[in-house]
Amino acid sequence: MFHPEMGYAQGMNDLLARFLVVTDSEVDAFWMFERYMKDKRIDFMEVSMMRKVALVRKLISEIDRDLYQFFESSECHDYLFCHRWLLLDFKREFTFQDSLRIFEVLGTHYLELYSDKAQVETDKAIAKEFLNEGGEMRPGRGMMNFEFTFDLFVCVAILTLHRDKICQSTDAASVYGCLNSLSMNMDLSSVLKQAVHLCLQYCRQTVTKGFAEINI
Repeated sequence: MFHPEMGYAQGMNDLLARFLVVTDSEVDAFWMFERYMKDKRIDFMEVSMMRKVALVRKLISEIDRDLYQFFESSECHDYLFCHRWLLLDFKREFTFQDSLRIFEVLGTHYLELYSDKAQVETDKAIAKEFLNEGGEMRPGRGMMNFEFTFDLFVCVAILTLHRDKICQSTDAASVYGCLNSLSMNMDLSSVLKQAVHLCLQYCRQTVTKGFAEINI
């Protein structure tokens, strides 16, 4: 038995289905799923997943303060609407074909804060701020929160793309109803484009804040 400390949990079948459809082989799908769960299993542990959901709240507070304040005032500060998104890698939010696409995007770790693309964007921002300061100071990179993985940026992308509709909600129940209605009604390309934009924006923003704090 593999990963006996975890056992079976609801939602695993959604993840396994992707491997089975692509490989059309139960044997290959099993071993691919087993390897995948070595990294994913932590998300099926309640403490770890709640930590991840809390990170969505923290990230949106840094990216869109007005939307963050709206969720706080609407008593949606637990962000539990993100739980299914993160646990199933957005499988139930898009068509099956699109769910395969985002699964592949997330699996490649192409754009994480430690990835080459993110570092290039950070270096460009550092160079710009360095020149703006007359070449007199350099910021550290300690302010960047590497716990902000790309799937969290996808969550925030969904929320910011639909912020106008969300902000028309009058209470927590209507907020959840609004977000549930987005399932199968979103354009994946737009969501991914927004997530990339937010991720790179965060890289630049972190550098700018670093220089500002040094000035203080």
